[in-house]
Amino acid sequence: MVHFATVAAIAVVGAMTGAEAFTASPLAIKSQSKTFLPRYMAEEDNSPTVERGVSIDQDGKSNVWAIEPKMEVDTKSAEEKGSSALLAAGGFAAFAVAAGVILTNLPDPDQF
Repeated sequence: MVHFATVAAIAVVGAMTGAEAFTASPLAIKSQSKTFLPRYMAEEDNSPTVERGVSIDQDGKSNVWAIEPKMEVDTKSAEEKGSSALLAAGGFAAFAVAAGVILTNLPDPDQF
């Protein structure tokens, strides 16, 4: 059993070390104090990542808009679509036959 004196000693040591679990870190406070400098078109940005659908206007407000997905063109012919449908139907029929055979040949549970 833990003694009260042990728990009290741990609490005192914790209070003396200055627990900062619920305070903002100094780095976060410093980063918030930076002023916003707008970027102009003349300045080149050599970063490889580009975030599409987001921009920041001159007031520092971010604008987010939707980006339409690229359209996909179906390149399969009618014959290829038909053969795929026949293959799927044949696979389903084979599964149904196998399931029927297995389920009809199960032993009677009342025999045990």
